[in-house]
Amino acid sequence: MEGPIIGVICFFGVLTVLFVVKIYSHVVHLERAVGRIARQLGVDVLSPGVLSDRVKELASDPSNKIEAIKVFREETGAGLAEAKAAVEQYIRSLKS
Repeated sequence: MEGPIIGVICFFGVLTVLFVVKIYSHVVHLERAVGRIARQLGVDVLSPGVLSDRVKELASDPSNKIEAIKVFREETGAGLAEAKAAVEQYIRSLKS
């Protein structure tokens, strides 16, 4: 009884691995395509988004840095690390 069960588990394990590899290859292909399109359009997909006037206003006061990051995330859908980097980059530009 254990033999057939192990065989079925192995079969589905192999199918899962093949499925994951197929999805990964599609993701790599899509990332390359997006990169080519972005280069043709002159868009830097790795740079933080443009800050709105509201985010700039908040970021101008160091005590509102966290609020500026929150607003940036709400406006752009960016992740926490990207939003933090964008706001901090803006703050550094003010000190220059």
